[in-house]
Amino acid sequence: MIKFIGNCSSEIDWDQVISDLATQEPSYIGPRHDVGQPVPGVDEVAGPLRTAGYKMKHEGGNMSWGMYFPNTNFDKSVVDKFMKFVGIDGYTNCWISRVNPGDMAPWHWDITDDEATLDKEGKGMERYHCHVSPPTNGHVFIVEDQCLYNRQQGDVFKWPDRKSWHAGLNGGLVPKYTFNLWR
Repeated sequence: MIKFIGNCSSEIDWDQVISDLATQEPSYIGPRHDVGQPVPGVDEVAGPLRTAGYKMKHEGGNMSWGMYFPNTNFDKSVVDKFMKFVGIDGYTNCWISRVNPGDMAPWHWDITDDEATLDKEGKGMERYHCHVSPPTNGHVFIVEDQCLYNRQQGDVFKWPDRKSWHAGLNGGLVPKYTFNLWR
């Protein structure tokens, strides 16, 4: 079960982060991996999505999210402030995702290009997320058995596992931003 840590809005100006991201293209559009690729976990995650009929944006579907990274798309000071807030001193992976209106990140856990290394080293990795967008009708985030809706901007949660199954969808009218970090 995910655990509410607190609200970091007094430490991080999330409105400024959103303003900065809104003017640029993401580093890439996910999902990045698909069935049959030689990445551990990809068939476990992408297989059921394809069987269910999900299609990527470029295929005419709505499975799509933008990926933004520190030092490329936003200032690393955001990550530093977040780590101080949750009481950690380093991270393995960090990003901000953007789900546009009508798009979704259906039920999955996050596969990476370096999944084999993370599987060997990743036991006990800590995973966090933060609601970057202010509470907005239609913005939904689900982690395991908990549906998070209209959470306050800056609300931070710790996950039980890096590979916790989750989904994010945007049935609203503006982009939905979420900060993600694991170590």
